[in-house]
Amino acid sequence: MKLTKLLTGILAGAAISAFADASTAIPRKVGPVSYYGALHTSGNKIIGAKNNQQAMLRGVSLFWSDATGASYYNPNVISWVVDNFKIDVFRFAMGIEYYDSNGGTKNAVDGGYKTNPEGQLSMIDKMVQTAIENDVYIIIDWHSHRAHQETTIAKDFFQKVSLKYKDVPNVIYEIYNEPVSGSGGNWDAIKNYANQVVPGIRANTQNLVIVGTPNWSQHPEQGAQSPIASTNIAYVLHFYASSHSKGSYGGHVTSALNAGYPVFISEWGTTNADGDGEPNASATNEWTQFMDQNNIPNCNWSLRQQTSDVDKKSEKSAIFAGDKSLITAAALDAATLTSSGSIIKSYLTKNARSWADSVTKGKSGSCSFKPVTAKQTEGKISGKLVAGCTYTSSNEKIASVSGSDIVINDYGYVIMTGNDGSQSVVTITQVAGQTIANLEDLTCNFSGTCKSASKTGRTIDFDGDGTNDYILTMEDKTNEGSAFKLSSLDPSVVTVSKTTCTNSGCSNTQKNKQVWMLHFKSFGTTKVVASAAAVTGFRAMQDTFEITYKKGDHRISDKFKNQVVAVNFESATGLPDATITGKAPITYTFNGKETSAYMIKFGEGFATSAYPAIIAVTANAPETENYAASSRTVTFIIGGDSTLAMNKDEYYSYINGTTDAIKPVRKVQNSLQASMNGTMLQFTTKNTGLVKVDIYDALGASVKQMSDVYGKGSHAIDLKGLPNGSYTLVVRQGSQKASIRWTNK
Repeated sequence: MKLTKLLTGILAGAAISAFADASTAIPRKVGPVSYYGALHTSGNKIIGAKNNQQAMLRGVSLFWSDATGASYYNPNVISWVVDNFKIDVFRFAMGIEYYDSNGGTKNAVDGGYKTNPEGQLSMIDKMVQTAIENDVYIIIDWHSHRAHQETTIAKDFFQKVSLKYKDVPNVIYEIYNEPVSGSGGNWDAIKNYANQVVPGIRANTQNLVIVGTPNWSQHPEQGAQSPIASTNIAYVLHFYASSHSKGSYGGHVTSALNAGYPVFISEWGTTNADGDGEPNASATNEWTQFMDQNNIPNCNWSLRQQTSDVDKKSEKSAIFAGDKSLITAAALDAATLTSSGSIIKSYLTKNARSWADSVTKGKSGSCSFKPVTAKQTEGKISGKLVAGCTYTSSNEKIASVSGSDIVINDYGYVIMTGNDGSQSVVTITQVAGQTIANLEDLTCNFSGTCKSASKTGRTIDFDGDGTNDYILTMEDKTNEGSAFKLSSLDPSVVTVSKTTCTNSGCSNTQKNKQVWMLHFKSFGTTKVVASAAAVTGFRAMQDTFEITYKKGDHRISDKFKNQVVAVNFESATGLPDATITGKAPITYTFNGKETSAYMIKFGEGFATSAYPAIIAVTANAPETENYAASSRTVTFIIGGDSTLAMNKDEYYSYINGTTDAIKPVRKVQNSLQASMNGTMLQFTTKNTGLVKVDIYDALGASVKQMSDVYGKGSHAIDLKGLPNGSYTLVVRQGSQKASIRWTNK
């Protein structure tokens, strides 16, 4: 089907190392994976390897895994949807390189696997862990319309992930999303691609592989007519009810089934094929009845709000209304469903199954009892165990038996096996933790900036004792209402106490009042322990937060900046002798050398030669008592045109051999050009006007926004205060925009 998903995405890489360890995850709920196990095929059926039962799964597909959908690649969201929509499976729609649904190359995916493999692999690992904990299946989807032209990187990818997750029964591999004729995606090309990719998976695991079919995955019968040379393969159909009637396309599924091959509908919608238009309820009902009658596993498109908060594109196929990402249980509880979302929720919930009953089916006896659920904070469950029976817990770290009670030790689920061999399921649900205002893992520096995962703050001398402080809260209770205690594990670095706020930086409500503060005593890292008793609806708090206090960042005059200057040019400014902070002496290198034949420093200025050149000038400031050593590089283009530079080879040899920071990671072809040079955001405008800079973190959340009026020419903004991690920077002036992927190391 022709899916018009031409999105201008923003990076959604993850700010953690690729391939964190999902092997430590354990199921916290009873779901379909505990019942079926890994999925295989038998004739035209998809079956569970654990019980050989035909698997009927219903679930949802996430939106593209760049920032246009990345906020939903979130454990809180998946857990909520499992609990409230009763999904059995969700689909990780991993963007690769292009959005174009015709197989073209006009709309690049920012932060897709091709440009940000580490970020995507890390997101996958997080979502596999989430699938394990929720005991549901995850489809790892190569979400491309031209995968047969990406065979080399696809082979490498699926070899890596199938080896990583070879023992994880939750994982399904979708090796091709929607082949299209525009890129030559006929069945011969798809089959050739699959016969190269699948062996790498089969070397590691027999988990189910599903394969997209021609014309936007509308022809699974073509796969059945000329099948892939491997085991445990299912062929894919996609449909959108308003564009593709069951009467016209259902026969393709029936043909594949009659030929003896299973079908998986990994993407379907209630709307038009472009994701928009009003849902067609009656056509959708025909399709859902067809899927249910034929036991065809399926995922609805898509788990997202209707209007993207990144590119403002609207799709009525989305489950949630509005234009704000929903990333917490509270936000999801309060969310409004779209018309499509209401249809999907009804379909999923009316087909919900009791997996706890399923996993113990046939294992009842005099010692068995009905499935029981309790909260993590309840301590114990009484009155459920049968008198005269003894029980063994499948995981005593979750729940154990003491006398006639089930003792709650953690959240998750266990199977209690009675001495007669009967089995019963006990599920312990997680209870939310407590929080203290502004208390998170925190990095502050002498320059006065504090950064946490969610906010930026200041560290100044709030209490007048001569050392820097960071304000937490005036309250003596957690945000949830329980009295708390705070203590530092290393008071030589940080102490914590309630102190009078006297600085002019104190707010009106804080001025001359007692305020909880962190007091920085020396550079280093320590832990602050927060404890609070449990309150209704929230478990007891016993959390440890890492607090780091670092030396400050040298600040160099803004006159040291990217410049385009004439030959035989002189300036009295541009190369200052000392930093603004700490007055540390600055030394300079020119394309990595102490001197340059094209530019000399004199005083705090410089002079250029009579020849066009391009020079990376690096300012180096040494470490001092309160400031860390630092360097910053800018580019001088002498003569106005870098293509005419006589020393181009020297310049590019230097920047390619020493750093990739000065090279534009992505440069749009318009009048607004931008790149990252170390921690410096550099941009060039051709007109005077308001420039807006939006900074997003790895999950697409807004970190910082800046705006100012800039004249025509080159400019730079120092972003060194941001914590280490992956970011996307979006620079806008009028209708012009540049998006940059940047990793701050």
